[in-house]
Amino acid sequence: MAEVEVLVESLWELDEDQLEAQIGSRVQAIGDDVAGRGARGVDPASLESIDVNFAARASIDPRFLDAGRQLVDRVNPLVYELMCKPLGGNDLETQKILDEAINQNYTKAAGMLAPALISGLGLAPVIATLLATLIIKKIANYTATGICETWQKNLPKPTS
Repeated sequence: MAEVEVLVESLWELDEDQLEAQIGSRVQAIGDDVAGRGARGVDPASLESIDVNFAARASIDPRFLDAGRQLVDRVNPLVYELMCKPLGGNDLETQKILDEAINQNYTKAAGMLAPALISGLGLAPVIATLLATLIIKKIANYTATGICETWQKNLPKPTS
């Protein structure tokens, strides 16, 4: 978890569009790797595959931004359910822990969320870390208490 927290500190400097573009980029790289089209070297699903300095300087590719936003919109409600309504109910203790973690330290909160995304949703570590950073960054902008209530109000509206 300490490695995730160190990475989150660096990622925190990126804006939401840059984080979403990074998510889209990593999803594409992982897909290419699985299909055998990926570049050899660093595993695109690993935390080492994120170059924060490059991400901060690089222009945002609209394809990656769109792909990242689509993934965030699809996964965000699942993350909310996982963190705010474990086992289908309102777990006030989990909500209290999440509120306290965010109050103490954003990097600690994202460091707590990333492993939950890996184990609970089966996300790759790199995607989970980027997503955890983005989610904590978004909800931290609203309030440091009542996180689940604020988060619920800002979930994407279902399309049907």
